[in-house]
Amino acid sequence: MPGIFPSLCGFGGVKGIGKLKAKTERIPQDQSGDENLIVGKLLSELNSGYSRMVDSFVYDYPQLVRDDSNAFANVKEEFQENVKVAIIGAGYAGATAAYELRRAGIKNITVYEARRKDGEALVGGRAYSPKFTGNNNKEYTNEMGPMRVPENSKLFWHYFSNVWEKSNPGEPDKIQEIFPNPGVVATQIIFRGLKYSWKDEPFPQPEDPGNPNNVNWEQLQSDIGEFIGSLNYGDHNNVDSIANLLQEELLNCEQKNQIIDYWNYFLRIYNDVPFVKALEDYFEERWGEEQYNMFAVLGLGSGGFGPLFPVCFLEIFRLLLWQYDQEYSPSMAMADIVNGLLEYNHGDGASPGVTICNETVDYVGIDQDDTNQVNVYSIQTGTPNNTVECKQYDYVIVATTLRSMQIRMNLDAKVPPRDYGVANSNYNKSTAVFGGDEDYKIRDSMRIPHIMNSSKLFGLIDPKPWAGSTGIKGWPTHPPNDPCGEPIKCVLTDTLARQMYFLDPPDNPASNVLISYNWGDDSTKIMAIQDYEAHQTLYPDNPDYALKKAYQFGIEGSLGQDDPIVLALDSITLDQAGDRLASVVWQKEPMIYGAFKMNYPNQYYATSQLVYQYQQLNKRVYLAGNNCSFQGGWIEGAMQSAVNASAAVLKHMQAEGKAENFRMDDLFSPNPFENVLDELENS
Repeated sequence: MPGIFPSLCGFGGVKGIGKLKAKTERIPQDQSGDENLIVGKLLSELNSGYSRMVDSFVYDYPQLVRDDSNAFANVKEEFQENVKVAIIGAGYAGATAAYELRRAGIKNITVYEARRKDGEALVGGRAYSPKFTGNNNKEYTNEMGPMRVPENSKLFWHYFSNVWEKSNPGEPDKIQEIFPNPGVVATQIIFRGLKYSWKDEPFPQPEDPGNPNNVNWEQLQSDIGEFIGSLNYGDHNNVDSIANLLQEELLNCEQKNQIIDYWNYFLRIYNDVPFVKALEDYFEERWGEEQYNMFAVLGLGSGGFGPLFPVCFLEIFRLLLWQYDQEYSPSMAMADIVNGLLEYNHGDGASPGVTICNETVDYVGIDQDDTNQVNVYSIQTGTPNNTVECKQYDYVIVATTLRSMQIRMNLDAKVPPRDYGVANSNYNKSTAVFGGDEDYKIRDSMRIPHIMNSSKLFGLIDPKPWAGSTGIKGWPTHPPNDPCGEPIKCVLTDTLARQMYFLDPPDNPASNVLISYNWGDDSTKIMAIQDYEAHQTLYPDNPDYALKKAYQFGIEGSLGQDDPIVLALDSITLDQAGDRLASVVWQKEPMIYGAFKMNYPNQYYATSQLVYQYQQLNKRVYLAGNNCSFQGGWIEGAMQSAVNASAAVLKHMQAEGKAENFRMDDLFSPNPFENVLDELENS
């Protein structure tokens, strides 16, 4: 069985560990003589190889985008200034679309970003990277959104390589550190008040081997391997064989048919099956409350498997086939990479040609009088009563979350809101972009997919809690109680603080700790901790401190107040909280309304409509963002959707005689699973 999950690359068996060690370089953890090593990889290595997502494997993004240095098309010189494009949302999807349109020659691009900080547009979207300043003015980046990238996110590594090389000439081969997922670094699991230690072994080891209440992690590991091994179709097609095909540079007809037959079969089997039901159907009486609770503590990267139990098993299955068992921390902050894409100068001596507009888009519609123009209505912040302005564009790419498209922009409406569509409107009158009778699939699909809640709390512990005489006495190690062991840097618990990462920035004396990363119901639980009235809390002036104490109390109640993990959290005092604690609850963030798409059962069809919306070339409005991809929780999905949308703009321009040498026709070939989608629509 492959090492399939980041937190389970060891838990997935010896093969996963072997892959991890064989495919990476080892670099010193710091310059202090510490013999512990952390795994890293050169950027040039990550920016090579091939990887496809099973749902859309025929669109070979590494070959189309990375392996051909030409622009997607060439906009004719007389149209480069005149064609106006609006991109709504300055996250990874919006920035990638702007990058490619700019590369094709378009010089009139406006990127709308509603969020702001310190009076400026907050570029990055969910890539939000605020910093702590520790002792000696050392800076520590807190990645509130995406914080690690799988090796097989080939579009990401391509675009990041370009940004890195442009901003750091002479350093294109910068080492990327492997992310300290559970089992990759020394990890402690706290389950029912008992501790287990884990690093590189196939399964966690009890710290108190003789305790009769220990649970059987070895059996759980074996069971999961057996379950994944059962996902066969035919004599030779299993998870491993299909995953290997998806990483081939070229596929022949027989191999393509293998993939199509395999995924056709399982789309029908699992479209309406939750993850937990797939487990229940397989294990039947073999698994009970204990096994499900054990599995819930382990994480799909982080956040725990528990919140994923209700999602459609297809969401998990495609990740098995993607085999993303190695994840890396890029050598730039996630938000800085977005800025780099937006500011990238393609070498023609001109300005980047991208204008950032810090306004909130309230609606997008097709102009009633000139259907070749798209009306963008935006709120003019700071004007009396926040007036609305209407600007017209030739093309619009909406690169926001689905909930923003629906809640703020009303793009799921058959007719426009009265302010923008009736005869007495103060603005240009519009018709709905997706108002036609044939567009009901898109309208419905914006409303249907499940958006996962997510929250993070970071804290700064200076010095690092394992730092010799200045650290915390008795800091746990792996192996346990070994003075020469590796310090624990990841903690999984069955308490409110699900997953904790004691990050270890090279050459920096402190640890910026991801105190908890919660998903789903676990994230919903903590919302009201911060939304308190002053008389209901001991800490009325700092909601982040109140949240930290809630996490701390949970661990303290399980392990006692003198446990080193508890003491580490306790070292962040109330008077430090303003500078050493930072949080985000994504479902509460304006214009975001949630973290990422994770479909519930019977929602695959809706996602497919959003993924392929870009093929509606006559619309002049194209949807992008990771919510409009099969990879709903990944930057890679956002970038794929941006490539699709920007290619749609350029293909339409070529049809109008405004661009030439369009080379992305492969993206407009039919969906290979259309026959299954027709069945799902009618079922």
